[in-house]
Amino acid sequence: MAFLPPPRLFAAFCLALLPTLPAAALELRGVEVRGLADEAEKANVRAALSLVALDARQRADLGDGELDYLLRQVPDDVARGLEPFGYYDTKAETDVRRDGEAVTVIVTVRAGEPVRVDERDIQVTGEAGADEAITRRLRWLRPRKGQPLRHDLYEASKARIDALLRERGYFDARLQIHRVEVDRGEGLADIFLTWESGERYRLGEARFSGHPFRDDLLGKLVDWEPGTPYHQSLVVDLQQRLAALDYFAGIDVRAEPPEDGSTTVPVDVRLTPAKRSIYSAGLRYSTDKGAGVTGGLERRWVNDRGHKLLANVELAQRGNEANVAYRIPAFAWLNGWYTASASLRQDPIDFIDSEVLEVVGSRSGQLGDWTVVAGLHFRRERFDDPATGNALAYSTLVYPQLAASWRVADDPLYPRRGQSLHIELRGGHTGIGSDIDFLQARAEANWVRSFDWRNRILLRAELGTTLTDDFADFPPLLRFYAGGDQSVRGYGYRDIGEHFVGFDNRDYIIGGKHLVVASVEFERMFTREWGGAVFVDAGDAFNDFKSDSFDMQVGVGVGVRWRSPVGPVRLDLAHGLGDDAQDTIRLHLTIGPDL
Repeated sequence: MAFLPPPRLFAAFCLALLPTLPAAALELRGVEVRGLADEAEKANVRAALSLVALDARQRADLGDGELDYLLRQVPDDVARGLEPFGYYDTKAETDVRRDGEAVTVIVTVRAGEPVRVDERDIQVTGEAGADEAITRRLRWLRPRKGQPLRHDLYEASKARIDALLRERGYFDARLQIHRVEVDRGEGLADIFLTWESGERYRLGEARFSGHPFRDDLLGKLVDWEPGTPYHQSLVVDLQQRLAALDYFAGIDVRAEPPEDGSTTVPVDVRLTPAKRSIYSAGLRYSTDKGAGVTGGLERRWVNDRGHKLLANVELAQRGNEANVAYRIPAFAWLNGWYTASASLRQDPIDFIDSEVLEVVGSRSGQLGDWTVVAGLHFRRERFDDPATGNALAYSTLVYPQLAASWRVADDPLYPRRGQSLHIELRGGHTGIGSDIDFLQARAEANWVRSFDWRNRILLRAELGTTLTDDFADFPPLLRFYAGGDQSVRGYGYRDIGEHFVGFDNRDYIIGGKHLVVASVEFERMFTREWGGAVFVDAGDAFNDFKSDSFDMQVGVGVGVRWRSPVGPVRLDLAHGLGDDAQDTIRLHLTIGPDL
């Protein structure tokens, strides 16, 4: 961080008083600063030079007397420019190079050794003196003993302590002593800082207004009891929990110290309800499922208990689906929802038609950065049996499932730095109503890093495994497949998997017990909105690691990237190199976040 000196008002004033000389005017072509390797130091010295402060008119009409005066100011200007970096014994030499009436000034700087911190007397008195969070931060205040006296670090450290005192409720804290003593001869500096914290404020009751719910519903989101020591994070957490509910168009949380001298901070929450019902309809297209139409209804709250109702229907060329869910707030112990849902799905796999009815009861919640869902599933699947022709096979599974998702990104739509992880674990047993015993796990990870605003690397991996002695009776839609927009590009949707020759001698893709998928992509943006990418995907769905059933299928390609106002759009042209590639080149279109 560079500290800019005040404008050169005095220098300009003195220049105005100098007598006009008869000599021809000079033109100041440039000012070079040499002798400093650190770019921040060099920039600060340039900003401090009176020569650099001249405007275009003054540079073009500079007299010899004016130039001599400005050259005499250079040592003092350099000293002011380097003092914020701890240099108090600087020297500067100037070299004036003339080309006719054009002048270039070269300033050579010898910064010397920086003044280093010797003693530090840093303390907080009052109630915060026993606050471990405060005293721990004081020990890390910079600059530390033996380090150069960097003024920017010193001021930033003071500001962080001030902010921490406010965050922790010491609203009456004052910096009583703030002094730096510099011994230029010894090259040492002593720092003296003392804060008087005063009494720590306490959080009062949270009061909600402007909402249509029962008074006790939103109160369950409050993570403190009246009288709890103030901490700003508790107030921020309340605001984030309210925003996650999707009930409100406006949330205004105010926690301000009272003016009556009380040390109890009331929390006033003013809410503006969002539109209660949302209807949606649209057209969609994906290279995996083809063209389709969608429609949906969301009732943000059904009653004053905050219950929600969601329903949607999707009809596409390759697969139809209808879902309905009823959600009940669950704010005790773990903020989340109780959900009862039902879905009906028709999803063809190769030449195998499958229909699934699924009923789920689940409990979701937020554990730190993790979203966790635990549920009990009843699943009835009807599907074509390639071994018997037109006869229909049935599968009934009852199983618990645990899913956890973690995502950290610096931008929700276009992350330059981010990673995500999704894990699923499910298992069924004949003792609870399933036709077969099984255990299945799946994990998917994504990683994004950028080099600058133009270039990014995107890595993706997916692993899955199934343990069962009755895999022939395992329903097709729960088996593993690879291929498609979100898997191995260059292959059709679910084109990679174990093969089976049916009754009609047709080669059916019936999925596999295990799944391995990996992807590496390099993206370069040519403008802020448009860019391109090259990628390599590989994967397979198979039954046995020890046999020849594991055959990694590779796809390579190039793509166009558009950072649209509503989210990223990716158009890829990919070539499958493996035996399961049904077409030489495939087009893939995907819309949505990278993580």
